[in-house]
Amino acid sequence: KLYTFPTAGRFLSQFGVVPVNIPYEDAEVAVQTGELDGMAWSGITEDYTVGWADVTNYFCTNNISGAWIGSFFVNAEKWAELPDHLKQIVNSAVEASHTYRNQWYWGGEARLRASGEKLELTSVPQDEWKVVEEAAVKFWDEMAEEGETAAKIVQIFRDYNDVISKAGPPYTFG
Repeated sequence: KLYTFPTAGRFLSQFGVVPVNIPYEDAEVAVQTGELDGMAWSGITEDYTVGWADVTNYFCTNNISGAWIGSFFVNAEKWAELPDHLKQIVNSAVEASHTYRNQWYWGGEARLRASGEKLELTSVPQDEWKVVEEAAVKFWDEMAEEGETAAKIVQIFRDYNDVISKAGPPYTFG
């Protein structure tokens, strides 16, 4: 039983995972009480930050999402009402966050994977993980059929994965 986001739960259920939907703030206690077996939600930095590293033993390095997501959303009507100088401030903050995210990822994720003391790193062997990756291609095909917006998002994932695959390590397992 894993605490995960809905799309991941839908995908992982084909492998016998039982996705559990509970309030975020209840996940740590749910692991302690046995309601959950773990989480498929975050990177290792979040695990340490929110306390999940205190109630779990392992961090699986295989990535199920296929892309790094950093999104900002605005109400289009309210955005249109905002004066240009305030729009510029918001846009500057969004751009600055990319630098912060990069530092957080490499300074947090990499450091905790290399020297974190609470979680043991584990990975599904590549020959077994290939089955999951192949199933993901079929899953994203199904997701793309749900509508125009879904198709655009899936194409972004496909483009991202294509670039990452061509880039090789350290962006892929090899």
